[in-house]
Amino acid sequence: MITARPYMSLLAAFSLLIVSARAHADCAWVLWNDELRLDSAAGIESRSWHSIASASKKTECEARLREEIGRVTRPDHTPKDVRFKVIGDAVQVTYYRPDKPDEKTSRVQTFRYVCLPSTIDPRAPQPK
Repeated sequence: MITARPYMSLLAAFSLLIVSARAHADCAWVLWNDELRLDSAAGIESRSWHSIASASKKTECEARLREEIGRVTRPDHTPKDVRFKVIGDAVQVTYYRPDKPDEKTSRVQTFRYVCLPSTIDPRAPQPK
């Protein structure tokens, strides 16, 4: 005869999974900026993460993400030697030498924006 215990354990595990998924959806969210800088002249590459804003819902965080992309791509004053390009949820800012704008770029910055649950910190070391 089959007992109900294995099924009860499975049902309990499934219930925990549903509660966990719902809690994840209801948690606070943080808008992060993953900034990559490539300085051609100096031969330097750097990467850093910055938290920009927090929101109570993922949809609010995503709306703030769109606002941030708009803010970065439409500054009050745009120098003539800078070009902006939106690529998905990222903005690429290319700097040209003011004295030779048709030549090689002097620096490229990429700002990639991502909304993550507040329990996730992208700056933390990743397990190997």
